[in-house]
Amino acid sequence: MPASPARPTQNPPLDPVLKQGLALFYGRPPDHAGAVRCFREAAEAGGDEALAMLGLCLLEGLGVAADPVRARELLERAAARGSRTARFQLGRALISGRGGPVDERRGLTAYLSAAALGHVEAVFNLACCLQAGVGCLPDRLAAKALFLRARTLGCTLKADVRVRQRELRAVRALARRFADPDRLLFLVQERQRELAVLHDLAQSARLPARAAEMPSTPRWQGAARYAVGVLAALAGTVGDRLRLRSPDAGPTTTLLR
Repeated sequence: MPASPARPTQNPPLDPVLKQGLALFYGRPPDHAGAVRCFREAAEAGGDEALAMLGLCLLEGLGVAADPVRARELLERAAARGSRTARFQLGRALISGRGGPVDERRGLTAYLSAAALGHVEAVFNLACCLQAGVGCLPDRLAAKALFLRARTLGCTLKADVRVRQRELRAVRALARRFADPDRLLFLVQERQRELAVLHDLAQSARLPARAAEMPSTPRWQGAARYAVGVLAALAGTVGDRLRLRSPDAGPTTTLLR
């Protein structure tokens, strides 16, 4: 998993033009065309969040003709300048392949970066990625902890995920650890490294397909027993790396009920 971009300083207060654009964008009913005009004006004045919202409108075709390629360009710029909105939307574009090639690993990193900055839906989408193994090895225990974390933060999206009684303590402990934004990236990467080691052990244990081919030395037998024991202890954590490509987990996705 690649390193995350440096964590930016806190975003400045929203300027009046951006505020007006957001009010139009989220109005009932919304005025997306009016919002786009405000976002353009604020973005030309150097507003990172306005640039991110303009990128979102171009990505989805809200108030303006859809232009995913241009949208990804704007989201890349705004993300590099520290916008958590841009990092979240860039993650969506990268994972779904909108406006350019699919890059699940970068998409996962974008979600991680946005989640560390407090973007609630990024926490949810990060959990979706870990659950399905999008851009990473599947880590279902961490996914359940992040679904719980997202719900605690007020996320209204839902996931068809159940936490078993025997997992509850571990999931709650992980959710508490993931609550530290400065350690989120490190914790996810650390678990991925551990899972990679376990995956390699599992692959090694499967290599001798026939008993005649299996080494009979005590050293090999001990290593095989150790690998099997570790995998049994972490049953349900290491998933199959072969999977169908998951659909875009965007802001309207309804997947802990």
